[in-house]
Amino acid sequence: MTQMTETSAASSPSVGAPAGAAGQLWRALVALAAVPPPLKRKGEKGWVAGRSENLVVEFDEAYTSFVDSFDSLPAESQLLTLQKMDQQLSSMVRAADADLWTQKAHVSDPSWIKVRHLAADVIEAFDWPQGSETGVAGRLTLHSGDAG
Repeated sequence: MTQMTETSAASSPSVGAPAGAAGQLWRALVALAAVPPPLKRKGEKGWVAGRSENLVVEFDEAYTSFVDSFDSLPAESQLLTLQKMDQQLSSMVRAADADLWTQKAHVSDPSWIKVRHLAADVIEAFDWPQGSETGVAGRLTLHSGDAG
């Protein structure tokens, strides 16, 4: 499976990126699909406290807006893929496990690795750009596998 890696900040929009509510959801998914930068030593910049939680909130808001904006339903396979993503994040929130929301967990916990794979699956299901040219969550490059 192809995954995206966050490598540096950029701000150019992606060619072919969806607009409106779909664009908001796409940006949230690209950020969730990105492998975070490697763990930093204490005092090094790079990780913002609350980043994982913010990504989940952004996805939730974008998902709600996207569903509310339907004029017609997407294909069943697209909806199922999107629902799997929502269910995974919801289960992580319900787990009430503070360790899931650390930088270390975001980089290497199986739950977050699954989130990255599911986010990439949703992007692929909707035939949206993988985000390699975007500024969403930093500049993203594609590679096989996942950090872990």
